[in-house]
Amino acid sequence: MFRLYNPKIESSSSIESIFFAMLIQRSKVLTFLGFLLPIALVYGTLYEFILDNDEVFDKCPDMLDGKGIHDYFDLTNLSIVYREGRVFVSGSMTCKWEGVEPTDRITIRSELLKFQQGGWQPTPISAYTDDFCAIQFAPTSIFFPVWSRHIIEWDRKCINNYGHIYHYRPFALNTKYSFSQNMEGRHKIVVRSVAYDDTSNRKRPKEFCVQIFGDLVKVKY
Repeated sequence: MFRLYNPKIESSSSIESIFFAMLIQRSKVLTFLGFLLPIALVYGTLYEFILDNDEVFDKCPDMLDGKGIHDYFDLTNLSIVYREGRVFVSGSMTCKWEGVEPTDRITIRSELLKFQQGGWQPTPISAYTDDFCAIQFAPTSIFFPVWSRHIIEWDRKCINNYGHIYHYRPFALNTKYSFSQNMEGRHKIVVRSVAYDDTSNRKRPKEFCVQIFGDLVKVKY
């Protein structure tokens, strides 16, 4: 099951849910992970998300003893290049989430927070799925048209397969999006994923959590 929450825009017929992958490093790109932003594409203001630093991903405050994104994915062979408002992706990446099994159920929660009044405040934009593997490669999923369909067919296994390699057909992602509300300012995206044993439904000890800091800036015409 997949749920999006945005009370200000979810009833509009102009909504398209976009799998927002901001994966840029200035000289060498090293990243993957999807973040779900329900975005109004009509009657909105155009913004671009400008990353805060070259490393892209930061550790979550409660998981500082790990290596962040590199505990879960080997990105050595993943090439991502930012050029003229688009992110060009090619190469491959390896799943390395230790302690999970291919039969585990994976939940993913992502949210966009804005820094204001001296702290991080929630925005109306968040997303949650309680069974990511069931929808990762489903053609009707919001993941499919912008991410998972670019993985070659014989590599289409869930991220809970340790050592599995995703080979990508080269593709490009837009980095500019329209919002129906004022989104200018400093933001962070927080993505947290948990694995559950399929038999006992017990939570696996190693959780996945990353943060991406940046600024949403209005695009000048």
